[in-house]
Amino acid sequence: MSKQYLNSVQKLFKYFIFLLFVSNLHASKIIDIKEYLSDIEIVSKYEDRKKGLMNRRSIPNDYGMLFIWPYERKQCMWMKNTYIPLSVAYIDIRGKIIEIYDMVPFSKDSVCSTKAAKYALEVNSGWFEEKNINIGDSIEIKKILSNDK
Repeated sequence: MSKQYLNSVQKLFKYFIFLLFVSNLHASKIIDIKEYLSDIEIVSKYEDRKKGLMNRRSIPNDYGMLFIWPYERKQCMWMKNTYIPLSVAYIDIRGKIIEIYDMVPFSKDSVCSTKAAKYALEVNSGWFEEKNINIGDSIEIKKILSNDK
C-alpha cells in the first residue's frame, strides 16, 4: 500500500469520527420561558413548596410552577395528593436545565435530582418535549424573578 493511500484512509477515518461526534451534539438554547408560559407561579416559601400543585384538578397548558430553594443541592419532589400528570425540570443556579422527569399522579415516590439544583419548573406532562425544551437548555431565571413583583 502506498503512503498516499494510507494518508487518505486516515483522513477519511478522522472525518468519519468527527461527523459522528458532531451529529451527537445537542445545541443548547437560551429560553425566555415567558414566551411559552403566560402564567408562572413562583413558590419560594417552605409551606408553598410543600403544597405545590396538590389538590388541583387541572392547570392550563400555559401555566407553570417555579420552585425556588434557598440553596443549591440535590432536590426531591413527589406527587402526593396531586391529580395532574406533571413533568418537572430541575434547574441549576445559572438557569441550565440539568434533568427532566415525568411524574405520576398520587405517587409518594420521591423524584430527585442527581445533581445540585436551585430551581424546579413543574408543567403539564409532556410539555417540555412538546415545546422542544431539553436538558442543557437555559432558562432566563433572573428575567422571571425580576417580573415577579
